[in-house]
Amino acid sequence: MTDLIAAAAAAVDYDAWTSTADGYLIPQVTTDTMIHGMLQMLDLEPGMRVLEVGTGSGYSGALLSRIVGADGHVVSVDIDPSLVERARVLHDRAGHTNVEVHAADGFEGWQASGPYDRIVGWVTPHVVPSAWVKQAKPGAVLVTPVKIADVAGTNAVVRCTLDGQIHGGELHPGSFIEMAPEVIIDFGMPIRYVDAVDRQADGQPWWVSGHRLHEQPAEVAQKLLDELVEAEPEQGFFDQGADRWRAFTAFVLASTDDVASAGGPRGWGIGLATADSLAVSLSNGGLLVAGTDDTKNSLAELLAQWRRTGEPDLAMLKPSFAVDDDGWAVRPEVGRGV
Repeated sequence: MTDLIAAAAAAVDYDAWTSTADGYLIPQVTTDTMIHGMLQMLDLEPGMRVLEVGTGSGYSGALLSRIVGADGHVVSVDIDPSLVERARVLHDRAGHTNVEVHAADGFEGWQASGPYDRIVGWVTPHVVPSAWVKQAKPGAVLVTPVKIADVAGTNAVVRCTLDGQIHGGELHPGSFIEMAPEVIIDFGMPIRYVDAVDRQADGQPWWVSGHRLHEQPAEVAQKLLDELVEAEPEQGFFDQGADRWRAFTAFVLASTDDVASAGGPRGWGIGLATADSLAVSLSNGGLLVAGTDDTKNSLAELLAQWRRTGEPDLAMLKPSFAVDDDGWAVRPEVGRGV
């Protein structure tokens, strides 16, 4: 942690910003460790103008206020008016006169107060929004979670440089609530790319998402999901712990177009899907399979390949950026030497 971030963290009470008056954590809370790590990636300096998307508790904005100082400025936007008003009150109490907070769709940024030296996202857009790129100064740094496949739950943090386009780039582990044009109230259900849903009697959802399933009639994904709900996880598929599992699943996302994800009461995972086969590796090491064994076998082959190539993680993969209708799509690629 840099001296600037450490000093700000020492001066800002995390619990006071993230808790309600009766001591409960507000739902939109990120750990202080994750916040400090992403702020470090920004390479912040006093006097900078910063756009943060996802006001949340206001804690990150309070840190930014102290880091950029009186000569800097922080603009924070969030889709939830209640969070914005809460943060505005807390900033006023703290005397943060260099912070402005707005209730707005973060996908559009906040053009009126730009251009920005730094942009940071605490919510996950499906692409890097064009508005963010346009509102950045040449050489600005962006750090944000973003989807790295058109499949639910496939998120990572990207750090890159903006200059009317996107340059360079690094990928890091990390995931935040999805960006949406309205306030999200069901935190357990993805809002994008879900192909089939099965609500259990207790209200908990099972869901499945697959790149190849997007192309199929809805009943194809529903059939696989119905089998998945009844399946018992096969234990021992992956036995190297959650951190290495994230590295392996990132490799899967970078290696094939057959990527898929699924989630439910038994956990969630990333794997492969075709029209008649689904296999997802769960974060607890198990494997859920539906349909034929084709994707199970293919996933096992990818696991062996990942091990043969030195078990690359996100830091060893490179992001590629491609313009689409909404912004810049981000995809991981297996780099040279991997």
